[in-house]
Amino acid sequence: MPDRRLQNVIDPDVNFALLAPVLRVLLLTDGTVTHSLAAYFAEAIEVRCLRQARRPLTPAEHLQLPLAAGTAAAGVVIEREVLLLGCTSGTAYAHAYSTIRSDLLEPAIQELLDSAGTGIGELLSARNLETYREITHIGYCAYGEQRPDPFLAFIAGPVGAVIARDYLIRSRGAAVIKVREEFPLRVYAPG
Repeated sequence: MPDRRLQNVIDPDVNFALLAPVLRVLLLTDGTVTHSLAAYFAEAIEVRCLRQARRPLTPAEHLQLPLAAGTAAAGVVIEREVLLLGCTSGTAYAHAYSTIRSDLLEPAIQELLDSAGTGIGELLSARNLETYREITHIGYCAYGEQRPDPFLAFIAGPVGAVIARDYLIRSRGAAVIKVREEFPLRVYAPG
């Protein structure tokens, strides 16, 4: 079971002990999900960028992505949506949506982000940027008209339940990236 601090971020309707072991690891990992998936499923993982755009930072995001003390507020974020797909199997292992404070990242990382073909964790790791992931929520996803299921085009048949984790990536005292990663339980079921 997760430690007490993490138990407070897991929705009561999630029976964490009944999730597939690899999924429990993915939900709590502080490493790169892409590398973990590649190792577990023994196939290369493609980071397929579905959407990436720069836009002004909203007042609500100033609250969600607070700056470190003494840091000037800037006004641009990158919204990024990706699917993590098995290169051999074509399996959609995960979907991620990120809001990135690009003004708080060094120019080299911003350039890598603009190429859109690499996962966030890989980018930060490649540049040896010291970061900390703060998990803020683990729970089941609800899709509907306002938010369509991103897995429908990649999973044959009913997708079933999808579990997600929300977290902040902090660097130098500031929340730099807000991430939501979603995992279809069916893909991780034994057998």
